[in-house]
Amino acid sequence: MTTNSQTWGWVLVALGVLFLLQNMGLQIAGWIWGGMILAAGAGFIWYFQHDRSQWWPLIPGFTLLGLGTLILFEPILGGNLGGGIFLAAIGLGFVAVYFVRPGNWWALIPGGTLLTLGVVAGSGAQDNAGGVLFFTGLAITFGVVFLVGQRWAVFPALACLALTLVTATALQGLGGYIFPLALLAAGVYLLMRRGGPGAGANPSEGQFQAKEGEQ
Repeated sequence: MTTNSQTWGWVLVALGVLFLLQNMGLQIAGWIWGGMILAAGAGFIWYFQHDRSQWWPLIPGFTLLGLGTLILFEPILGGNLGGGIFLAAIGLGFVAVYFVRPGNWWALIPGGTLLTLGVVAGSGAQDNAGGVLFFTGLAITFGVVFLVGQRWAVFPALACLALTLVTATALQGLGGYIFPLALLAAGVYLLMRRGGPGAGANPSEGQFQAKEGEQ
């Protein structure tokens, strides 16, 4: 029997024992599963530390660390807080990708979004409070993307900030009017910036035509 066959044989035996313990309702099975998942997450982080040219292990690494923590401490953390920690851990993986590779600015968007969802889920906020937290987190996320050099991100940041204000006030009935009014204001601004319909004409051509009319 080859070494690989022996290794896979022991892995299958260990998995079979774990499933049996879990079906028997023994608490030790959860601790073993949690420890194994934590070890797997640490393995991905270790792989990145030894080969920093590969940034992708950070995402499954942080994800598995969050999942392992959720399994190990679920009775203590509870449903909302445990779910929030798991979502935040995934978000931290994307944020870590940006810090080790600043050129991957895109990672800030899923990272910030998942961190925001983690805060919302962990806090147990509902209705308007949850909406305020969510849109505030998105506004901060796109604000950070703007600060790292992506100028376009100012528009979704302002939109999310406006949605935060709408959600936080009793004027929610005006929410359906804010977007079309914003489009109208942007259109008027662009028209005024161009100076009106005739602003694009060449002044020298107008002077030349005027002189020809005088002659």
